[in-house]
Amino acid sequence: MERLFAGPSSQLWFKVSPFLPLHILRSPGHQGFPISIDMACWSETGSVRTVGYMADECGNCGAKIVEASTFRTGNARKSPADVKIVNFFENGEYTDLCEKCGETLVYYSRKKISEQAGALKQKLQTNIENFPMYTVSTLPEGCRVKLKNMVTANVTVGTGFFNEFSQGVSDMFGAVNVSSGMSHKVNRGEAAARSILVEKALSMGANCILAVDIDYGVTGNNAATVNMQGTAVAVENLDIVMDEQERLGVEIIVEAYRQLLRLDRWRAGDFLD
Repeated sequence: MERLFAGPSSQLWFKVSPFLPLHILRSPGHQGFPISIDMACWSETGSVRTVGYMADECGNCGAKIVEASTFRTGNARKSPADVKIVNFFENGEYTDLCEKCGETLVYYSRKKISEQAGALKQKLQTNIENFPMYTVSTLPEGCRVKLKNMVTANVTVGTGFFNEFSQGVSDMFGAVNVSSGMSHKVNRGEAAARSILVEKALSMGANCILAVDIDYGVTGNNAATVNMQGTAVAVENLDIVMDEQERLGVEIIVEAYRQLLRLDRWRAGDFLD
């Protein structure tokens, strides 16, 4: 049974049938263009019913937007985030993309983000040991320091250390570089704990960690444990406590982390800095 509803304007009528696609009539008796019934979104205010809809064709190539099923291949619309990413990397002005016209564009644009992220992670791994971590709780007079928060890391180093750790460390850094001759369990645990502390400090906007303390232990199954903690701080004038080369190393780490955060925003389609 068909139902005919008057929209908020007398010039718009909505024709709904359980067996036919939804049609828009500009005026009674004037056939409009069809849209899929599953694209309709009904709302009701008082006694007037209205319907919102999305076009069933790609605004770029004109291909029909269809949902995949057992008997047909679908052609989905690309997300607004994907369209923004393509426009950014390809210097385009697309307003709409579908799988037919946008799949390759989206793939290579997101690939560029992944490649840049991989290079930045490698830079962090290479320079991670340059991040300043001191056992002292205060810096020399004249240092302008802003306290951030406490940072902690607890690492258990057992037989399956590399597998367990690679799953536990944040994707921001990837695997920790511990191939510089440190073969002992405790040394590997220290490297892992240090990386965790640095990542947490960077996420707070810090460029230094003070009052660092390390504790060691052994579990019942003979696995080594390393517990490290400290206070993350932001030092405005690191040149007071570091020479020029060391300070530049810290700046490399901080900037690489900022760029990684920017890439994460780009993945979501946010290009506003």
